[in-house]
Amino acid sequence: MSAVLSLTIPFFALIFLGMFCRRVGFVGPDDARTLSRFAFFVAMPVMVFVKIGAGNAVEILNWGFVWRYELATALVFVGTAFLARPAFGLTRLESGIFGLNAAYPNYGYIGLPLAIMAFGDAAALPLALILALDTMVLLVLTGYFVAADGGSLGATIVSALKTVSRNPLLISAVAGFAFSASGLSLPPVLDTLLNMLSNAAAPVALFALGATVYGQPMRRAFGELTAITVARLIIHPVLVAAFFLLLPGVDPLWVKAAILTACLPIAANAFVMSDHYGGYAGRTASAVFITTIIASLTVPVTLYLIFQLP
Repeated sequence: MSAVLSLTIPFFALIFLGMFCRRVGFVGPDDARTLSRFAFFVAMPVMVFVKIGAGNAVEILNWGFVWRYELATALVFVGTAFLARPAFGLTRLESGIFGLNAAYPNYGYIGLPLAIMAFGDAAALPLALILALDTMVLLVLTGYFVAADGGSLGATIVSALKTVSRNPLLISAVAGFAFSASGLSLPPVLDTLLNMLSNAAAPVALFALGATVYGQPMRRAFGELTAITVARLIIHPVLVAAFFLLLPGVDPLWVKAAILTACLPIAANAFVMSDHYGGYAGRTASAVFITTIIASLTVPVTLYLIFQLP
């Protein structure tokens, strides 16, 4: 357990440091936004490119991994969305955002750097695959509920595909695969520069995440927030673990990366999407904040259990 805590305590300490700096006024909303943009558009994409570029691009073609993880994600999204509507009196759009909260882990700012720290650079491949396909699945599922509330499903799907194609992490992952397949090597100067930026990705992203989620509204919706938290931090990883462990045939490292990804708190992008679609934004902001806090306790426990797997 000490090895797990040595990984996770510094990790979540950076998130809490960001919250603290926002609390005392050292970092403001605009500063947090700037740091987030640097992490998302510069440092994180470079880290993805460097880690994937150093691996074997052929390993990405792992459809057994894809269907197991995405089936678990879809079941969590659809199940919670349809149960939330009668349970909490939500509209169809609100229930869709509820499902998005339950199924959307923060694999960008938290999952990717944590998986690499825990399992090595080889973990970048499964995380990149999840990033690409899981984002697309979640956007399309959300689009169904948006269309059900009066929008066009076809237009929503097209918009979702365009959004995914412009994701800098996905673009850098594709570039990393291409570079890995080419067999080329970077010039020493460029290699040093990219590694410096790559090393900055995790601390900047985590600090920015803490500064961003702090101060989100804490609405009085105990039942809804509890249901989202349980689905996000417990049900999703348990379901993912069941699909991978009861149906063997996937590389153990990929299995561990999948379970770790599924146990993460809600991605901040869920709030962006809820605000964009005009529904459930306040609850989503609260859920992002709460799951990030609680994940500082549940993620180390889950990671400890993952390390016990063969």
